[in-house]
Amino acid sequence: MRRFLLACAVLAPMTAAVAEPAPLRIALFASFPPMAYKIPETGALAGIDIDLAAYVGRKLGRPVLWQDVSYEQAIPALVTGRVDLAFSLLDEPQSRDRLDYIDYLKSGIQAYTLASHPPIAGLIDLCGQRLAANRRNGFADRMREWSAQNCNAVGKPPITVENTDGTQAARLEMDQNRVDAIVQSSESVPYTFALEPGRYVRIDKPLAALSIAVAFPKSSSVLRDEVGAALRDAVADGTYATVLARHGLTDNSAADEIAATKP
Repeated sequence: MRRFLLACAVLAPMTAAVAEPAPLRIALFASFPPMAYKIPETGALAGIDIDLAAYVGRKLGRPVLWQDVSYEQAIPALVTGRVDLAFSLLDEPQSRDRLDYIDYLKSGIQAYTLASHPPIAGLIDLCGQRLAANRRNGFADRMREWSAQNCNAVGKPPITVENTDGTQAARLEMDQNRVDAIVQSSESVPYTFALEPGRYVRIDKPLAALSIAVAFPKSSSVLRDEVGAALRDAVADGTYATVLARHGLTDNSAADEIAATKP
């Protein structure tokens, strides 16, 4: 009997260790409100990605382990297996040979300027003006393409697009009157405007229809399908709509796209 009890005492910790679920290692960008950001007073993470990932983790019975990375680091982290998935990546065709995506939010490229700047009525009025754009998410290149197709093609001077390392750097350029306008992901604009009411004004509607996605390595089809099922549950039980409403992004909903994904 004593030997049996000793054996049980030895095996019990081993059994507990085996039963412990593996964490979901998720890449995030912790300075991208309202998707993910740190509350200044506490340092706690908040945002749409935080809320949805917590729901997914509960559904899968796995704790969430966040890894704060830059946008450029996210894809290498996925491909090399340092993380299991990443939120807030753009669903881009050029990366689909390495990654699988589940689109979970609609986005666009929103131009805006200072309210004190002479009015810029529409995107076409940016021709000949200076614009700052984040090079890291491809917005600077997209705006150069737009300028070539819409300014140069009709004999207007091109938009002078300045590369910046992130949207905050672009906004600083505008605040210091070094550029006339900037572009930013449409889902983050309401949060930015709310911080300084009346300081900025939108220029036209968002340019281009983009999709924000959860990304997975090609080898992770099982996890992809599990996360997809959890997101469909979030749509079905109202959690998804509640999360978007909490962060002011009801108009960016991709609920229909999520619900239509294959089980």
